[in-house]
Amino acid sequence: MKSNAPGQLLGYTIQFPRALYHLLISGPGDAVCVEVLGDVATLKPDGGVIAEEDKSSIVGNPLTNKSTDLWKTFSNWIEAIISRDLDVGKMKFILYCNQSGRKGIVGKFSSAQNKQEAQSAIDDAKKVLNDIKKDHDIWEYYDFVVNQNESLLAEVVERFELQIGSDAGYDNVRYEIKRKHVPESQIEFFMHQISGWLQKVVTEKIAARELVIISWEEFDRQFSVLFDRTRRRELLDFTLQYPPKNEDIQNQVKVHPIYLKQLDAIGTTDDDILEAVSDFLRADVNRERWIESGIIDENVASDFETKLINFWKNQRKRIDITENSLTEEDKGQLLLGDCKSRKETIRDMSPPCSTIAGTYHALANKPVLGWHPNWEKLFPKQKEA
Repeated sequence: MKSNAPGQLLGYTIQFPRALYHLLISGPGDAVCVEVLGDVATLKPDGGVIAEEDKSSIVGNPLTNKSTDLWKTFSNWIEAIISRDLDVGKMKFILYCNQSGRKGIVGKFSSAQNKQEAQSAIDDAKKVLNDIKKDHDIWEYYDFVVNQNESLLAEVVERFELQIGSDAGYDNVRYEIKRKHVPESQIEFFMHQISGWLQKVVTEKIAARELVIISWEEFDRQFSVLFDRTRRRELLDFTLQYPPKNEDIQNQVKVHPIYLKQLDAIGTTDDDILEAVSDFLRADVNRERWIESGIIDENVASDFETKLINFWKNQRKRIDITENSLTEEDKGQLLLGDCKSRKETIRDMSPPCSTIAGTYHALANKPVLGWHPNWEKLFPKQKEA
């Protein structure tokens, strides 16, 4: 048995990503509504309206020259303008379609930028459809739009835009979420969360027989909550925004704290010293920012350090057993290299590249570990007063 149910279902569900898209590009004072002024509309605080109709297909272009979807859309807009006494001068009309096709009447309508171009596009449409009979499916809409309200149609066409999207309508949503500085790796998570919230709001309003109108302020509150939750799923590298200052790096080299003296003890180069300082400072900034932002807490940070210490212990034992022929300095450099290249996660998330090495240097600075085989004698831990 053949059924067009999947196509019809897509036609309804595509309104959700479209409503979400308009909420993402809206601003303070705006409100986005569903099935109030067409499929989706944005109400502006100055009385302006962005009215959108959404057409979809799972097989091909639903907006051919003689398609009912095309002419019924313009008929609905003109009827709404007349019946609701809307100011067409404050309106924008969008026809969204999830499938592209050959440029026809709808393409020429969308290209029109002024009254003259709009009228020219209408004249071309008349020529293309001059053989339409009164028994054709589009006749009642075409007749109402072109024959009965041509001047109003010209005003609509002048403010009309055709938008072609993806099959399910979510590509534009992903792009706008990315523009809101949601981390790339968290875009899908964020989109699923905000989409679920929107569907819940729409369903509840319909069930309560309320108009589905969602203000920017209501959306922004939910966006902020989810954005904060998303950031907690991502170990942001705050040092991209707050990189170590050159004077801080030079000051570390001058003061030469224990972690740098530990590197001196195994004969590292000046470049190694500068790299260590950079990693140390970056890891310190990120650790503080992650804790301040609630991304991790002290227990998580302590657990991460414990994992690094355990790896250091195991590598130190392995090197003592298998690398007897190496000098003490070489053993230390081998241990340092193994630890710096260690892959470790924090709450199942991979930290920025400087975190592992920087944390090891912080531990060497206390010191609770070292690189030279005799590090405990060379750098005895100071007793607390």
